Amino acid sequence: MARCLLDAKNCFVMALKKWVRLVFATGGIVVAGLSASYAWFYYKMWNKPVGNESGWCIEITPDEARSDTWMDDYTEIANIIQWRRWSAYAGRYCEDGIASAHQIARRIATGQREEVAVTVPAKRSIEELAAAIAPKLHADSASIVQMLRPDTIQWRIIPNTYNMYWESDAAELKERLLAESRKWWNRKRIERAWELGLSQKEVVTLASIVQEETANKSEAKTVAGLYLNRLNRGMLLQADPTLKFALGDWSIQRLLDKDKKITSAYNTYRNPGLPPGPIRIPDTYYIDAVLFAESHNYLYMCAKPDGSGTHAFARRYSQHLKNARAWQNMLNRERIYR
Repeated sequence: MARCLLDAKNCFVMALKKWVRLVFATGGIVVAGLSASYAWFYYKMWNKPVGNESGWCIEITPDEARSDTWMDDYTEIANIIQWRRWSAYAGRYCEDGIASAHQIARRIATGQREEVAVTVPAKRSIEELAAAIAPKLHADSASIVQMLRPDTIQWRIIPNTYNMYWESDAAELKERLLAESRKWWNRKRIERAWELGLSQKEVVTLASIVQEETANKSEAKTVAGLYLNRLNRGMLLQADPTLKFALGDWSIQRLLDKDKKITSAYNTYRNPGLPPGPIRIPDTYYIDAVLFAESHNYLYMCAKPDGSGTHAFARRYSQHLKNARAWQNMLNRERIYR
């Protein structure tokens, strides 16, 4: 005390230094504690378990990705994305079981989304096709119909199963189908169409008739060869499926003479050559059946009356009349008049 009284200035400096050391020590402890708490909080946040054991998916539409509205249902994941200032990619993100919030957040931020297997079936109409595709994609059925309905697109659809991203819209679906069509129509197939004197669209049109004519693939090439024979001879195709298409009724089992008089570009009993476009989306098997049709001299065919779903083929009209009579007699016995 006596010393401090003699040298007050030095005592003050010493006291100040002790006080500063105490403040810094205390502050360091506080900062360390806060840092530890902060680190622990974000460790827990990043590794917070999300999902369930049975498997789950997050589906983020393009609109939701832009507006961040998807975050309302996934706050644990959203907190990480917002804290890291990441952006979200639209898509479908699936996990087989429970995962950490950070793991899912990183996938969403880097677009590591799932592909879905989209089966494009061979259907009679675009509406049926769209109804089969829509459940697999974000695109709705109505937009798919609108995008694929144009004739310049419809005949190019190649039925198959394609891996696509769930968030794809109708325009992206169209572009994918056109790309697959260009790939499927390789040089060999295009050159074969030229050899037949047909365009690619005409090949698909004939394939659609062949598929409606027979569900039995074993005779598809025979049926295709018959129609090619009629085209090459300048004969009318007289294909019953084109009449059903023109009448808008696929349930008809017995076509009548009055049906053959319908005014339609698809009435091949009155109009020469092929109709203006396909009457359905044909399976690729039937397109190849036309391209590599069987070579024979058949000009006529009629369904067999034995319920086999196959046809009786004939080279001469007289034989065809006998085959047709047997079919008509069966319809009469079964009392099928329409």
